[in-house]
Amino acid sequence: MDVCLILEYAKVFGSYIFLMFIWPTVVFWKHLRTKTKRYHFSFCVTVQVVIVNTVVLGLGLLKILSSQLIICLFYGAFLISVWRIGRMVGICPACWGKLLLQKVREDVRPRIREYLLLMIIVAFGMLYFSWNAFHVYSYCTADVYLHHRWINGFVEGNVFSEGIYPEAMHSFIYCLYSLFGIRIFSVMKFLQCIHVMLFFLSAYCLLREVFSWRYSPIFVLTLYLTLDFAFIHVFSRFQATLPMEFGLHTQFLCASYLVRYLKNAGHISCKGKIFKLYWDENLLLFTMSLAASIATHFYTTEMAFIMCASFALFNIRKIIRPQYLYPLMIAVVCGCMVAVMPMAGAFVSGIPFEASLGWGINVISTNVNKVQEDTSETAEAVKGPLELTGEDLEITEKLPKLGEKIVRGVIKVEYLMKAVYWQGYMVIYGSSTGKRIFRITLAVIGFCLISRRKAFSHLKGIGSGYPPVILISFLSILVFITYNAPALGLPVLMPNHRFCMAGHMMTLAVMMMPADVLFSVAARGQRNNILQNLSMIFTTGIYTMTHLLGVFHSLPDVSLFRYDASVLVTDDIIKNFPRDSYTVISPQEELPQIELYGKHEEISEFVVNINSENYISFLQNMYFFMWKRNHWSIGRAVILAAHSGWEKVRTQS
Repeated sequence: MDVCLILEYAKVFGSYIFLMFIWPTVVFWKHLRTKTKRYHFSFCVTVQVVIVNTVVLGLGLLKILSSQLIICLFYGAFLISVWRIGRMVGICPACWGKLLLQKVREDVRPRIREYLLLMIIVAFGMLYFSWNAFHVYSYCTADVYLHHRWINGFVEGNVFSEGIYPEAMHSFIYCLYSLFGIRIFSVMKFLQCIHVMLFFLSAYCLLREVFSWRYSPIFVLTLYLTLDFAFIHVFSRFQATLPMEFGLHTQFLCASYLVRYLKNAGHISCKGKIFKLYWDENLLLFTMSLAASIATHFYTTEMAFIMCASFALFNIRKIIRPQYLYPLMIAVVCGCMVAVMPMAGAFVSGIPFEASLGWGINVISTNVNKVQEDTSETAEAVKGPLELTGEDLEITEKLPKLGEKIVRGVIKVEYLMKAVYWQGYMVIYGSSTGKRIFRITLAVIGFCLISRRKAFSHLKGIGSGYPPVILISFLSILVFITYNAPALGLPVLMPNHRFCMAGHMMTLAVMMMPADVLFSVAARGQRNNILQNLSMIFTTGIYTMTHLLGVFHSLPDVSLFRYDASVLVTDDIIKNFPRDSYTVISPQEELPQIELYGKHEEISEFVVNINSENYISFLQNMYFFMWKRNHWSIGRAVILAAHSGWEKVRTQS
């Protein structure tokens, strides 16, 4: 493992911690000092994303975006806040250290074993998704090159360079570049490997609202990071710095703070007056989570909607009450306005929408057209899964009108469940694991129904949060099969692998519900110390059993578009030659890495330009990258063209 890579990772990690956590903690210290650690974490990872996105895009639309201005704004606000805090608690480092130790003692010490175990699991997840970054020098997928170029445009003051698109991730990376001078290539290579911890910690926050035993969310995270399944290759996106993955944590926080708002909201009081509407600070974080999801990627907003709708359905009695409904509607409108404002400003200024947004919208119509254009043989397949057969119609026609509608609806639900089982669970998890997961899901549904009976009222509190998670798990499978099996004719919300990463978490949460029931019932015996030790053993047992049973998943897939040598040589050129003093002649993949430091030409462009009379680039230092064996003939042609072009320039001069 290269020491330089470790140093680059450390720089990205340190700068990320400062910008994502330390900066908002200091700047909003007065607001956060009395809040819980969960509120503090959620505030930082949502409000900070919105602030960075709004500031950077706002300056870009005003045509005044520059690294110097970003440094003045962010470091200036930070230093002013430090000075103000110093006046309140004392300037000496001992006072700050005492305050920090007191906070840790109050918040962490009572549950030190739980948090230590959680940190170990999150660190393992970061290491797992960082492994390829330390062993492969290039990016892990092709899309990263495109987003790298967009951030290069930010350096030149050009936001929305390819059209209107959610730019929260790009704005955040640009701030890291401006505030700490870290090269964008290093940030793009390592950021998501670090940022993935927010996905796990945010999922933990949501699952704490669902499970009764506080170690149960840790069980789910452990299983998530160990269990192998047929669709595991979707995890490869977690190691790549991409907008959707940057915002995946927001969906969990949206659902989490919607639930907390419905649980804890009270009457609004202002200047001695008490209003009929309900308010809670959790609604603020719901608004900011929604805004951060929209500002990062529209698919994350769709996922957040699915999760929130699932929890809302099982709290519908509260939500439809005006006291809860009106503040919630205002929060949704405010969240949308905050996130969309920079994009609306860009649209007003005449910037078109980015092309991939149209691709996402066309996903639905494309799959519908595929079904409509099928042959008669495929049309029969379309009719089979969800439509009634001739035999079904013959039976239902004999029933009364009301009975006919009910029976037909039941038959369609039956066909849908069969489609979800065979084309969902069986395809994603494989035959044996899929059967096991489906059976456990049915067993948990049975438990939820039984616990509602008076005879089992003592179990009701344990499973009260289970139904929304079961529904989310089912919907994630449904989202998968609507894209993967277009013959069903169901509307497609997003590509099959997009929701799988979060939906898989909810499916594994369903698998851990029996364990949560057992530990929760046992905890009523007031032997928490023993149960905590058993929970740690159980967590270790999950990791061990996946190894022994051979179901521990492998490393994520990597799609390489550059050799390691090309990355290292390009890096060496950037370090050893003055800016804009050289030209690299190579395939397009080198362009993002070198764009801010030197000139780049693609091989085909060079062959054409070398024969022109005014070819200035050839008077600079030039480096040719020939990295495909089967393209030796092309390389020879390029060298000959370069030679003839040089002779022409020398003769004319």
